[in-house]
Amino acid sequence: MCYSRLDGRIRFDSDPARCYNIGRPHTTHKVIGLKVNANSRSAAINPLADRLAIVSDEAAAGFAEAVEICRPLGIRAFELRNLPGGRVPHVHPEAIAEVQAQVAAHGLRIIGISPGFCKRSLDDPAVETELATGLDAALSLLDRLRTRRMTTFSFIRTGCDAPIPPRVLDLLGRAARRCQAQGVELLIENSPQCWADTGEHLAEIATAIGLRVTWDPANAAAAGGEGYPAGYLAVRDRVAHFHAKNWRPGAGHVYINDGVVDFAGQVAALQQDGYGGYFCIESHRWSDPTATETNTRQLLDLLARPVRFSET
Repeated sequence: MCYSRLDGRIRFDSDPARCYNIGRPHTTHKVIGLKVNANSRSAAINPLADRLAIVSDEAAAGFAEAVEICRPLGIRAFELRNLPGGRVPHVHPEAIAEVQAQVAAHGLRIIGISPGFCKRSLDDPAVETELATGLDAALSLLDRLRTRRMTTFSFIRTGCDAPIPPRVLDLLGRAARRCQAQGVELLIENSPQCWADTGEHLAEIATAIGLRVTWDPANAAAAGGEGYPAGYLAVRDRVAHFHAKNWRPGAGHVYINDGVVDFAGQVAALQQDGYGGYFCIESHRWSDPTATETNTRQLLDLLARPVRFSET
């Protein structure tokens, strides 16, 4: 069994295609109201606007179409997850060629990949294969894309209050060492169905292995934790990448300003703590064609707000 978030509903699902977002319905997120220069003032006032990014298939299934949608919004940095053919690295060769062509043509940045590794139960026979041949393929893809960062997960959780099994730490530690040997940084992302679900559990695993994290406060909230401030305070010293979306009980994933996570507080705290990474949009609103534009606008508004830094 694995966790699925289709249609804004939170449930366990036994279909690997749905678990890995392969073959799911996809709505292209058209830019409806925001003009090309609409965010220029925000970018001029706050250079953090230049650190906007998006998981490309949140905008469109094909990379070229995602770029066409995102460039007018000021987004020039992309994390890769799903492309035509499946989830990276197991995609059509033409899809990678399209990414490379778009990057060269428009001066874009590929900031990392998310292959979806370790979203299996620990006793799944495919675990060892995934962390051998799958990891080899992912490392090869990173070489082709000239980027050095990959996100992984932490295996399917088997009990709400169960202690983290040593095998989780062993497998993730092995993967991290292989990545490090190739000059690649492996990040752990929290996900509601995994052992690293909340900020506290993510911090426990990341600290034990010595890794940094992809922090997703909405995923922590969906797991029953507090995304901000409690979850963030647990991981604040290890945040290397940040996913921007929000969540609300009964509604699933909602716009950044509409969920239970205090996003204004979270964005301000990241800035106060000297976070130097990207603010990466991951809306998870597959049937909503305005999600990319709306979350970009709301995130830019938050980034443009003045931040008070405490005196020490």
